[in-house]
Amino acid sequence: MSETPAAPTGGRVVDITVTVALILISLGTAVCFFFAALLWAMGAVDNGGAVALGGYAPLALTVLGAFAGIVALARRRTAFWYPLGALVLSVVVWFIAGAVVR
Repeated sequence: MSETPAAPTGGRVVDITVTVALILISLGTAVCFFFAALLWAMGAVDNGGAVALGGYAPLALTVLGAFAGIVALARRRTAFWYPLGALVLSVVVWFIAGAVVR
């Protein structure tokens, strides 16, 4: 006979909910940072490296954080740390790139 999967516990449901919410928030933030970096590119300052760092690094960190969070969820580990870390690193990298552009 086949076994039915066990119902998620209360803590597991919270971890799944928070992880998915953080992935969505991180994705929205990375898209906003990307468009802000495009505005930097249209400005008078010619600093392509900082524009690329501010635009593409948050997107890459978001993808890595989402992937690691989903893998952790599949392995039944605490997963919200991965997208949270990616979000924090994205903000830090974007501010560093913003300081370089000025």
